[in-house]
Amino acid sequence: MMTTIKQAGSLLFITLFLISAADCLYGQRKDFQSWYEVELDRGFKNGLGLSAEIEQRFRNNSSRYDRSLVTIAAEYDFGDYLSAAAGARMLMASDREMNIQPRYRFHADGTGRYALSELDLSFRVRLQYGFEDFMYLTDFQQDNLMGRFRIKAAYHLFGTRIDVFTLAESWGLFSSADGRFFKQLRYSAGASYSLSFRSELGLRYILEDEFNQVNPLRSHILVLGFAYSL
Repeated sequence: MMTTIKQAGSLLFITLFLISAADCLYGQRKDFQSWYEVELDRGFKNGLGLSAEIEQRFRNNSSRYDRSLVTIAAEYDFGDYLSAAAGARMLMASDREMNIQPRYRFHADGTGRYALSELDLSFRVRLQYGFEDFMYLTDFQQDNLMGRFRIKAAYHLFGTRIDVFTLAESWGLFSSADGRFFKQLRYSAGASYSLSFRSELGLRYILEDEFNQVNPLRSHILVLGFAYSL
């Protein structure tokens, strides 16, 4: 019991540290957003996993349509400590004039994991390439390669159906014109509740900051998700 309390306390400390560290960043603009997610996944005995996710996001105090996203990905576990994944995303995003435009993303992940009793720690590196259209070969020549780096701590509350987590992630373009790679930083904390062996509900809060940019934005985001394992 004491070990469980200490581990839960450690996760709480990490969460408070990440949120308090974000206070060092000040955005000139602020917004409240809401995101909704539905995910389907299927795992196989050989370590391969497939997933499909649909997302809907709203901005401007959750009063205006922002974007719809569909992501398909495959992941392979090399063991208890390492996994790799690759996926594709198609999204419909609105601009300031509320024009809807298609965009596309491809990503490749490498994730290292370490379990400390009920506390799961992970570090993920993602390479992501995005573009607006693929009608012409020149669309692929735009330098839109992005790097994303995420650290995460997750904890299962013993004797319950609840898992809690906290994470920090930052990313930026490799072709940044000003020579400053990192442009955004995200802190998040949340929990999931297992409805059954196959399904779960998730709720999380995200604090997202832009920096090294003109007129940066600070976003407070509430995310509601549902996941089902086939």
